[in-house]
Amino acid sequence: MKFFAQAKQSIQHGRRQVLALAMSCALLAAGCATPRMNPVDANAYWSGRMAIQVLKDPPESLSAGFELQGSAEAGEMVLLSPIGTTLARLEWTPQGARLAQGQQQVESTSLQKLGARLTGTELPIAALFEWLAGRTAEAPGWQVDLSAHAQGRISAERREPSPGAVLRIALDR
Repeated sequence: MKFFAQAKQSIQHGRRQVLALAMSCALLAAGCATPRMNPVDANAYWSGRMAIQVLKDPPESLSAGFELQGSAEAGEMVLLSPIGTTLARLEWTPQGARLAQGQQQVESTSLQKLGARLTGTELPIAALFEWLAGRTAEAPGWQVDLSAHAQGRISAERREPSPGAVLRIALDR
């Protein structure tokens, strides 16, 4: 019980502590199987690795495997540890979004806010789905590089608003 009380306190102190706690929980639960999502449509499912760096002082970063299914309107993203256990699950519909990390669940009407809570920065969700499909899409403040999309690589950088952010994605092929 003491572990869960400390976990709750860590979550209240910031995303960085949440990620460290989630990684610890993942290692403790390594013997548990992690169910995989079943894609509805091959064009609406991606998996791979992502790295996000928020250019603060000091910088914050997140690196994890991911599975993403659906669309900007309704979908699910699962972040995975290197050994395949679930670190976090973000689900959304037009009515709202839910973020689950370990025993903690947070609901919101804003996917952007929960995404920022998870990653440390607001990501351009609608544009992200287009980028993953290899199509350019405008996202205020973001510049995307799709030149290596055929090799499963996407990079994007946000300069405005501050703090900046760098997103790198390596898709499974």
